Amino acid sequence: MIDSIRQFFTDVSKEMKKVSWPSREQLQESTIVVVVTCMIIAMIVFVIDQGMTFVMKSIY
Repeated sequence: MIDSIRQFFTDVSKEMKKVSWPSREQLQESTIVVVVTCMIIAMIVFVIDQGMTFVMKSIY
């Protein structure tokens, strides 16, 4: 049991060395893209929600 746990962490360590980590600039660019995309989607959902609210209030 202990040997398999030790082997697992050894394998994890080897795999983590193979990972291609983004640079600070790449990380900032990706973060900006995600935040802007979330804002755009939130605005779209808000507009649809307000439209549906208006339609429902008009019907009832």
